[in-house]
Amino acid sequence: MMRLLHYVLADPTLSQTFPSFPTDQWGTPPAIPEGFGKGIVSVLHSDVGEKFYRACGIGFGAGDGWTVRGPIGTIWKVPKQQVILMNSGLGNIRWLTKEDQEGVWDEDALLIQKEIGEATTPCFSFLPNNGVAESPQAWGLFYSPTESEGDIWGARIEEQGDRSNLAFATWCLDPGREGPGTMLITRLRVTSEQFPILLDAAFEVARRFGLEQVEIWNLERSLVDIGRQLGGETSEREDCLSSFAWYGSGNKEEIKWRYNEKFCW
Repeated sequence: MMRLLHYVLADPTLSQTFPSFPTDQWGTPPAIPEGFGKGIVSVLHSDVGEKFYRACGIGFGAGDGWTVRGPIGTIWKVPKQQVILMNSGLGNIRWLTKEDQEGVWDEDALLIQKEIGEATTPCFSFLPNNGVAESPQAWGLFYSPTESEGDIWGARIEEQGDRSNLAFATWCLDPGREGPGTMLITRLRVTSEQFPILLDAAFEVARRFGLEQVEIWNLERSLVDIGRQLGGETSEREDCLSSFAWYGSGNKEEIKWRYNEKFCW
């Protein structure tokens, strides 16, 4: 069934090597619903390791299915009290309501499109707006008894009312179905100087919920050392392994998945 899915999602004209549908062995090709059959990439998050979905290749391909890429997470234990002054000279925290975050994701989406367009190497990304980044929040409501405390779904740094430089974090909640209660940062855009402020804002809300830790997927390289200095521990995840199948031209191993964060889960 997963092998069939490639033929529903992919635009076969994007690659000269895309295998034809094996009608002799599989029969009639699947119907393509409106809006499908146009993809250059498809993504899933595996909870059964990295081999199973990789083996679900296109046609009879053995290893050209969904390949794990960047299943990295950084986790901080939530301090019992505030450790960094959020209202510092670097800017002031403004809490984001459910309505606020939609506008922030729209701004972020425009910046992502610009940054992808300026890239000099092959890459792809998903955009957080139009319901994408809201999806993991909706999943969390199945397990969390209440919505986010005070309708706070994220935080934004504003420098004396200046909103021209976007710096924010949005999050979802996992109250600890299979482990410690966790705040998961779904999308993060921040400089290295601003990062401790937004992390402390996340700690503040996590404390209100009694959550034990904060987790971020695939920290930007410029933030890794700072994250470690602030007590974060980085490792490969054992579940929710971010994986993609590539339907375009070029070497799949050279394709970079940018902004590979929780928001597109």
